[in-house]
Amino acid sequence: MKRRDALKALGLSAAAGLGYGPRAWSGSPREPLRWFPLQDVRVDAGPFLDAQRRDADYLLRIDPDRLLHAFRVNSYLRPKATVYGGWESVEPWIEIRCHGHTLGHYLTAASCMYAATGDMRFAERVDYIVTELAECQARRGDGALVAFPDGTAPLVDSLAGRPFAGVPWYTTHKILAGLRDAHAIRESRPAVGVLLRFCEWIRDRVEPVSDDALQRMLDREHGGMNEVLADVFVLTGDRRYLALSLRFCHRALLEPLAAQRDSLDGLHSNTQIPKVVGFNRINEVHQSDELAGAAEFFWKTVTGARSYATGGHGDLEHFFPTTEFAQRLGSAKTMETCCTHNMLRLTRSLYARDPQSSYFDYFERALLNGILASQDPATGMNTYFQSTRPGYVRLYHTPFDSFWCCTGSGMENHARYGESIYARSDDTLYVNLFIASTLSWNERGLTLTQQTRFPDEPATRLTIGGDRAHSLDLAIRQPAWCAVMKVLVNGRAAKTARRPGTYAHVSRRFKPGDVVEVQLPMQLAAETLPKTPNYAALVYGPVVLAGRMGTQGLAPGAQLIVNERESGTMLDEKIDVPTWPGKFPDLVAKTTRVEGEQLAFRTTGFDGNRTIDLIPWFRLTHERYNLYWQSRV
Repeated sequence: MKRRDALKALGLSAAAGLGYGPRAWSGSPREPLRWFPLQDVRVDAGPFLDAQRRDADYLLRIDPDRLLHAFRVNSYLRPKATVYGGWESVEPWIEIRCHGHTLGHYLTAASCMYAATGDMRFAERVDYIVTELAECQARRGDGALVAFPDGTAPLVDSLAGRPFAGVPWYTTHKILAGLRDAHAIRESRPAVGVLLRFCEWIRDRVEPVSDDALQRMLDREHGGMNEVLADVFVLTGDRRYLALSLRFCHRALLEPLAAQRDSLDGLHSNTQIPKVVGFNRINEVHQSDELAGAAEFFWKTVTGARSYATGGHGDLEHFFPTTEFAQRLGSAKTMETCCTHNMLRLTRSLYARDPQSSYFDYFERALLNGILASQDPATGMNTYFQSTRPGYVRLYHTPFDSFWCCTGSGMENHARYGESIYARSDDTLYVNLFIASTLSWNERGLTLTQQTRFPDEPATRLTIGGDRAHSLDLAIRQPAWCAVMKVLVNGRAAKTARRPGTYAHVSRRFKPGDVVEVQLPMQLAAETLPKTPNYAALVYGPVVLAGRMGTQGLAPGAQLIVNERESGTMLDEKIDVPTWPGKFPDLVAKTTRVEGEQLAFRTTGFDGNRTIDLIPWFRLTHERYNLYWQSRV
């Protein structure tokens, strides 16, 4: 297929005069929705702030010079520190060729942490790394930035159709995205120059390659190259980068999705999601029904038919037939954390196009049970997989000798909690998540403080601040799990919302000091596996509950911090997980809340007359667990 034909197939014209701006919903006269900058939202006391602080401590333990080691070697400069181990190591047995990907994640994470906290130490680290990368580019002279043991060879060979090692374009995307975020979030002007010089190197080498050859190369994991090149088009206005972003759209995935056909079985999950994030990003730059339809269909397919109760999905990093959920439960490698990270990025971008509450029903579920649950509260390290295996235990990366893909995205996750709590149009403020936080709407001279112990208490309290009154439509998400939501303003009933999965709107002239109280009663429910009616997880509102299965085989200080994802098989010990003798409505009826400040439950009546204690999945660490219960009926 010729390049002009490829553009036409995507509903775009190579000669179109393209601009960029926040776009409204298709066919809707309403104002476009905008996110608040991360620096305008401060996460306040609660589990999310605790996780953010642990992440900040870990980021400050990382030595930028060790991340820069191989970049300097490839630029004929003496390294300033030894290289890190694991996936960052130059040892030849690391065939995955991810050398350097962590530095890209680190740039993004440090930029986000600076915005989220105002701590200049993170800005200084971003600035230092950008300066070092600029020096590497200057010494090399060609603009490339690589940390592979064989330099640019994997990238060049991949474009030439020669055999190449690992996933070099996946790593390249991480570096480009880190530089983009250093500019967009940290506001580093030098980062733009470094980014564009590397993109020029890429453009010059990709442009002569035929579309067919490039599409064959895209069969290998390449991250979100289409997304970041669309961002470069926005930064520069150079249409060549828009064309390049379109050429990086993998047609083998795009075409069936655009035709509303699920062909995901057997595909590597985290290879596909970033591509789809890119489809939607290009659609934001210039409308394309094909790209938009593909992104929406993918999201609905994964969240509606292929996900576990936690919002995670997959096994051994791959999508599997939806008839196989039961047989996959015993795997130690279900629910890859990177996949949840990228599904949240896709959800956020789709919501901006069409702000339906259903997007945040998923977002909330996955944030609580996938992202908050991914961090070890004792060390701040993160999971690769969060296994569904009955009786298993959660494992985490080492601080300096793992650097998995999920180590890198994990660095970002806990710095980004503030970015999706609130959104706005000109006169509407959307409250999407119930997280203790303080919002500064600077253009309006308005603040909003959210005080909550959610999910331990089913309520939140919003206090309006500022120096004057404001006419405002306050849109509060009524989650799908909340049958009746009550809203009070200054102690008086203002609205009783009975439409789960929508927004409750409170429109009035708010004065400084006005208090909006929201009551969000939660119910216990049994949620069955897709197409597997004899297995169910217990959920309370959006919170997935995990059964506490003890510490059998886990001596104090057990090896839960591991180098490689294959480790931990030493924990494969037979654990007696009881079945449920009746139907799942009986399981719910036999489960009662245990009194206390934090959520806790107890279920009686399992086989053998056993009683099981349950707590939120995001809190169950350093002990064995069970998520899905099998019914014998």
